[in-house]
Amino acid sequence: MLNSALAANTHLSPQCDRLSWGVVELQVTDIDRAVAFWSSALGLIERDHPAPCIALGTRNRTLIVLHPGAQTPVKAPFTGMYHVAIGVGSQAEFSRMLARLIHLNIRVGPTDHLMAKSLYFQDPDGLEIEITYETLYRFSHFGDMSKGLTLYDVDGNAHSGRGPLDVRAELAHAEGADPMVPMADDSYLAHLHFKVPALEPALDWFETLGFERHLTLEAWGFADMGAGAPNTHRLAMNIWAGANNPPMPQDMAGLVHYELFTHGETMASPHLHQDGDALRGTDPTGVAVTLRSAQ
Repeated sequence: MLNSALAANTHLSPQCDRLSWGVVELQVTDIDRAVAFWSSALGLIERDHPAPCIALGTRNRTLIVLHPGAQTPVKAPFTGMYHVAIGVGSQAEFSRMLARLIHLNIRVGPTDHLMAKSLYFQDPDGLEIEITYETLYRFSHFGDMSKGLTLYDVDGNAHSGRGPLDVRAELAHAEGADPMVPMADDSYLAHLHFKVPALEPALDWFETLGFERHLTLEAWGFADMGAGAPNTHRLAMNIWAGANNPPMPQDMAGLVHYELFTHGETMASPHLHQDGDALRGTDPTGVAVTLRSAQ
């Protein structure tokens, strides 16, 4: 079924995304510690899943599956996941999540991307997590990208897209709320950000799945892709740790598999093979991917 939160957060167009994220699977060094952290920090609840893996999500859907087996925490330089972003559907929920992280003394980076507000932090293995609230209603247009990343808000003010949020102003929206209740049921997987060996081949590869180029900053080593609705951030990639790095070692904590759903599109990709009712393969970062129809 179409992710209603994705549609609800598309402020500029009723057009829905042609792709949405399914379950993201992460390998960790200590599964009990990881479950405790992800449950506490994000307010995720355990969901049914065969052992030895543990599934976490909201009451409505599984978002993350944790696998045991990693022997080392995240280390550089390798390709794979840069971070996973979980989207929330309201300012109040975003602010409540910020209050939760502060209450738990978790180091967090509150960042204003203009198109979205984000909270960045890491789990005990160094896996980076983002909580994001999409605010496309604040965005007007891009500036001269040859001079760096510049965005303009609807009042004509320039933004870097990487500035700090006013924490006190954000927390005001959570006044009176219990920061420790579970994450809201309409939360969803908003995007994945990858460390890739090279931008152009990775952009070409993900285009075959149905993503489309949104923003490419070659001088900065960064690119962003949408999935149909305008100005939405559904997939990002960078080469900030260097170009042509190898995939992460099999015994390292990191992303091991992710799922994508197509909406109203015929599934086809020259890089994936048919396996029952799904298409499967390996992405440019060396991670397994499954593409399914959302019917």
